[in-house]
Amino acid sequence: MEISGMLIWAMVLVSLVVFIILLIKAFKSWGVVHTILLSILFIECWTFLFFAGGVAHYRIKLTKTHDNLLDKVEKLLISVDLEMYGDRLEPKLNLEKFAPLTNELNRLTLERGRVWRGATLQRVTPTSGKTLATAVLQLPMQISNLPAAAPAGAAGAAGAEAVAAAPVVESGLAVDSVVYLFGEREQTVGLVPEVFLGEFIVKESKELVLTVSPTTPLSKNQETAMSGYPSWAIYELMPLDSHTAFARAGSSPEESAIFGVMDKEDLAKDFENAFRNALPPLSEAAQAKILQVYANDGGAASIETPPEALGYQVKFRKDYTDGVDAKGGRTPLEGGYHDTEGNMIDQRLKREEAAEIVFKVDDTYVLDAPSANKLQSQAIVELGTPVFLRPLNDYTFANRETRRMTIRAKQDTDLITREYNESVRTTGVELALELKLEDEGTKLKQDKVQYEKELEVIASVMADLEAQVAAKKTELSQVYGSIVSMRDRLVKHQRDLANIPNAVP
Repeated sequence: MEISGMLIWAMVLVSLVVFIILLIKAFKSWGVVHTILLSILFIECWTFLFFAGGVAHYRIKLTKTHDNLLDKVEKLLISVDLEMYGDRLEPKLNLEKFAPLTNELNRLTLERGRVWRGATLQRVTPTSGKTLATAVLQLPMQISNLPAAAPAGAAGAAGAEAVAAAPVVESGLAVDSVVYLFGEREQTVGLVPEVFLGEFIVKESKELVLTVSPTTPLSKNQETAMSGYPSWAIYELMPLDSHTAFARAGSSPEESAIFGVMDKEDLAKDFENAFRNALPPLSEAAQAKILQVYANDGGAASIETPPEALGYQVKFRKDYTDGVDAKGGRTPLEGGYHDTEGNMIDQRLKREEAAEIVFKVDDTYVLDAPSANKLQSQAIVELGTPVFLRPLNDYTFANRETRRMTIRAKQDTDLITREYNESVRTTGVELALELKLEDEGTKLKQDKVQYEKELEVIASVMADLEAQVAAKKTELSQVYGSIVSMRDRLVKHQRDLANIPNAVP
């Protein structure tokens, strides 16, 4: 029994003893009626005290139970708050708690849009000429918007006929919408995307059957992978690169690793498949360099850190508000998710109302070097520790650029091959012509030798003829001299003969 109860019982006994003593002493002067009435009044008071003591006893017991339950509720609320948000006084964000994990999940969901896992490949039509390949996919499950139909012959509560099953809900992907497809393979954690099949456009969407076609011609490896992966993952948005995505599972941000601990062994496992299927193949030195960039992400910046990978932990000295959505917009096939300043420009991800991010005085944040220096020059922030920030990849742009370069390389390869074949053909013709000319040159050399011999003979004959001509000329000269002499003699004789008749009388 508690001390308060013991005190109450002691007071009751003392009051009883005093009442009996006073009653005995007053009985001689009081009458019987007064004595009886006084006894009844005492008994009533005593009964009232008895019940009051019982009520106090139960009240104290219930009050203690209430206090115990209230203490348990407060402890449960604290426990629930810890499970929901973690220790609010702890600067490290605990991603094992509900609220941070939900926020991270919401961020990932926003960045990738809707996702359909385990889409079954029905058939693939390969590329034919200028007609791109197409694929027909069956989404993983059928969804009904009403309860299933009652068994045959059953009736409702009012005697009505059973309600027919609701029609199958359509996929939710509109025709001409752009999706990103990955080949999946079963692993210990379930279906995991293993290879990027390409950017596709929905050609037909009927119930849970999709017909898709690539936006650009596929490579031979991609066309081969299309038939090699019977299970596909459909992403409404290309997943965004993230600093925290490659952190070790369960690790929390800390001073030396603001995005979580980057484990090189885990990174090597994550990149194993990518390195194995890389085209062209990467050397071990190139693989180690890539892994080192990811391992340094969020750590302290060194002197060799390039400007594009330099950031700062800043502390705000003034309240600051900045917008996160860019002016204008882009469609999925026009460009990436962000503009040159990092603001959201993809029309699907922009919010209806102006989206802003608000920083208060003494808030800390990590900014890239140009943004941090700009705000420091405006006396808005105070620069802190320099940080290595891995430049994030725009996978959509990178894949499009890779495909563009691949197509360009293939075109250049085809052109070079054609020119090489033409060069080989021309070289063959030139070689045949050269051989023919060499043969003709050999014959010409032989003819030249023969001509030289003939020229020697001709020269000899010409020398003989010239000698003969000279002799003939000499002889003719002599004959001509004798003829002239004889002519002179003849002329003289003619004169003499003419003079004879003239001499006769």
